[in-house]
Amino acid sequence: MANLILKGKDRPIKTALEKYLTKHGDTKENRKEFIYLTFEKFITYVNNTLKKYDPNHLNLGIRFGQPSSVDDKLLKICSKSFDVLSFNSYTLRPEPEMLDNTLKVTGLPMLIGEYHFGTITRGWGQSLWQVPTEKDRGVAYRYYTEQAYSHPGIIGTGYFQWNDQDLTGRFDGENYHCGLVDVTDRPYTEQVNAMKETAKSLYEVHSGLKAPFSEIVKDARGNEDVPLELWNK
Repeated sequence: MANLILKGKDRPIKTALEKYLTKHGDTKENRKEFIYLTFEKFITYVNNTLKKYDPNHLNLGIRFGQPSSVDDKLLKICSKSFDVLSFNSYTLRPEPEMLDNTLKVTGLPMLIGEYHFGTITRGWGQSLWQVPTEKDRGVAYRYYTEQAYSHPGIIGTGYFQWNDQDLTGRFDGENYHCGLVDVTDRPYTEQVNAMKETAKSLYEVHSGLKAPFSEIVKDARGNEDVPLELWNK
């Protein structure tokens, strides 16, 4: 990141970085420290402005791709300004170790902004997490969502997305079959019914009164349960 700034056009952040490195020494550690300081200054300013003009709403922060790709120091900086830590998690289920560490480091409730399950059975492109059949999409949804809410730090999940994308692709060419309804607005019954069943249980699952859904989607090749660590290899 620091290298991009230094090679970029002249602007205030480039001037500030050059002055910082001149004063403290141009080392890898100092370049990284400057990025931390700049990030903290930015989110602190944004948070203070939000609280000033919109004090009755939560700051959901920056939606990270995955907390495991962010080091603990950056997460700690986030905890000073954010009310909730938001991130995407395209996996078979949110990894418990990742959730535990993120909650421990930040002390913040967590919001999963994106996850989905799709197939290639209808001619669309491969989604970010592919399962063999339409029925499996519902099974995978129930497993992921209820496993997520069984963690005390999770306060919300956002499935991506409502409708399938056009076969010809959106603005960037993405054309996934991962919606709850198709391009003619017809619902995928097995997916929708699975979501209804999960919705009935979430409060009990989150409070620990009911065990989360535990059926794992079968692998298309071997028709055997696939361990989490091997699923997407």
